[in-house]
Amino acid sequence: MDQLNPDALAEQYDEQGAPAEDVREGVQRDVTPEMITAYVVELGELPQESAGPFGEYLHEVWSDYVEDQDVTQREVVAGALAYWRGKG
Repeated sequence: MDQLNPDALAEQYDEQGAPAEDVREGVQRDVTPEMITAYVVELGELPQESAGPFGEYLHEVWSDYVEDQDVTQREVVAGALAYWRGKG
């Protein structure tokens, strides 16, 4: 399984629907719920029991956390974790 690269730019699409890597460089494509889960467990942010549902949640609402083109995956995960914990 590939690992989530926290420093990669968060994937998003342009207004015409073109994939982000076609628009700009530095994007990691196809982040999966499993990659998100493994990342937050490795960081010690959530236990496995909570990380699985969190990974599924974030994968579904990923674009809600991508506020501009300079947002990294680390920032997306951090924002989603804050919301998940009721601090966002």
